[in-house]
Amino acid sequence: MKQPVWKFRPMSRGEINVDPIEGEFFSTEILGSLSDAVVREAIQNSLDAGLPGQPVRLAVTFPSADRKPPADAAARYLSGLRDHLEAKGSGLANGVDFERPMDFLLIEDFGTRGLAGDIRDDGNQDETAAKNDFYYFWRNIGRAVEGTTTRGRWGLGKTVFQAASRINSFFGLTVRQGEARRLLMGQSVLKIHRVNGRRYAPYGYYGRFEDDFALPVEDPEQIDRFCSDFSVRRALEPGLSVMIPYPDEEIGIESVIRSVIHQYFFPILSGDLVVTVSGGAHEQVLDGGNLCDYIESTGWQDRRALVRRLEFAKWCLAQPESALEVLGEPSPGRAPKWDEALFEPGQLDRLRRRFDAGERLAFRMPLWVEPRKKAVEHSHFRLFLERDAQLDRGEDFFIRDGITVTGVSSQRQKGMRVIVAVSDRPLSKLLGDSENPAHTEWQERSPKFKNRYTLGPACLRYVKNSPREVIRILTTPADGRDPKLLRDLFYVDLEPEQGAAAGRKSPKDGPGAGPADGAGAAAGAPPRLLLGRVKGGFRLSLHPEAKTYPRVIDLEMAYDVRQGNPFRLYRPYDFDLGKPPIRIEGVALTWRVTQPNGLKVTTEQPDFQLTVTGFDGNRDLKIRILTAQDKIP
Repeated sequence: MKQPVWKFRPMSRGEINVDPIEGEFFSTEILGSLSDAVVREAIQNSLDAGLPGQPVRLAVTFPSADRKPPADAAARYLSGLRDHLEAKGSGLANGVDFERPMDFLLIEDFGTRGLAGDIRDDGNQDETAAKNDFYYFWRNIGRAVEGTTTRGRWGLGKTVFQAASRINSFFGLTVRQGEARRLLMGQSVLKIHRVNGRRYAPYGYYGRFEDDFALPVEDPEQIDRFCSDFSVRRALEPGLSVMIPYPDEEIGIESVIRSVIHQYFFPILSGDLVVTVSGGAHEQVLDGGNLCDYIESTGWQDRRALVRRLEFAKWCLAQPESALEVLGEPSPGRAPKWDEALFEPGQLDRLRRRFDAGERLAFRMPLWVEPRKKAVEHSHFRLFLERDAQLDRGEDFFIRDGITVTGVSSQRQKGMRVIVAVSDRPLSKLLGDSENPAHTEWQERSPKFKNRYTLGPACLRYVKNSPREVIRILTTPADGRDPKLLRDLFYVDLEPEQGAAAGRKSPKDGPGAGPADGAGAAAGAPPRLLLGRVKGGFRLSLHPEAKTYPRVIDLEMAYDVRQGNPFRLYRPYDFDLGKPPIRIEGVALTWRVTQPNGLKVTTEQPDFQLTVTGFDGNRDLKIRILTAQDKIP
């Protein structure tokens, strides 16, 4: 019986050197962490492959010390690989001790179809044929079937598996629906490197080989041993098991559980997804019946806020079609826009009364979609809205086919929580085409979106702005905008010279307007705050002409940008208020960091003074005062 091995392709003379870059698509700050990236992509792939009529079940296993294969057993799975890993130029930064037991992370899905398709497909087959999951998973990166409507579009998701390994490698064992055979392969992604003076391509495979063509291992004895060595649960149930050797130390049990809850609470609560996370003797099942109870049992600082969010999501999922407030559809052929004409006569007044009374609201929002050179398709999305007085800032969640698109947000209204859910196929496809490879943002200039739809960017903005615009319309009285609506919303810029901080925004600016000038205030609203420049930062105090002083002030900071909203484009690597070199000092006040670029200040007397320094002196700083309350909540 011939043992499976690893092989890399020797490069030809004159062949262009191109190192892989696909891992960079999953390193954005919006993903939050490597655990977030692994969870996001693993579950997305599994939901895409789900079988009708049953939930997808995902099992994540962290082995106990006695379940890690010893070095001699692990060596079987490194045959032909170690020379490449240790080669100069391989791109591996962290050394691995191969003489110790092999740590690993196992991710398995059940209730899925497995990697179906011809295992010998080499790319020469007709690309209009039925999708070959096996081919696209193992032999493609950054390419997907044209016209796909699944959650993933870029063919990049599986690259997070190798990115999560300290040796940039992973193994996959699949059983396909309707078959009784198991298929095992592996893939390693390095940089162009040399072994014994010969140049090798970045991509290597583990399996059996016909010349240089990799095929999966099918020998039952070898696969049984693999399953035993790595605690694989799968017998002959269809699905995919991914084993990540030597996982990054950042990936842990608690971080995975938190990522699952934050990113996939909606399909878990709907019953479409069940996740089990195991570590040694401990096993935690996350399903729609126990999710809130589990969160309550943790010591997480944000557990109560999470439970309130999930209770709202449960309510959203429980709303029948008959309970939804249906709005009018924007006229096809024209850029859709939000205005009161979308509501039926009497509907808006009724909704305003319900909203003012603190009721939750549920909407069905019709919207047409027009692919280029095709007929208009009528689609819709759902929007759910509630007030939560305990929210320091607004929350909105955009969920497309179960995926929470974490980088999309449009409303910051304090005390408001919104969920936008999109599952109807035409609109879901449009939004999916606009997503970046990591599925965290909707991008109008995405190459898979640009020029594909008539008025596509306008439709995208219509959905993206829906939380902000619905709140704006509901909080506008029939005879005009409520000037009290924005009384707690401030925007100020750091001026070159000391001057008055901006006062309240003029009502005409609206909640979607950009930052105001740093000098002056809205008519009839004398300035209360004084903002001045100091070396490396700013100082905030009470304006000498102020009649009263605010007791609670919420601030945000961001470096200015050439285009776009600097606060939306802030990233923690710009600066973190909780870490050096940032220094915060206060007189007659207390403060706490609410987020890496946000502060909550509680003043004690009128002569308070806040000084924040340590910012990059070569960049312009923007400061936004979100609220200035006269009473402590």
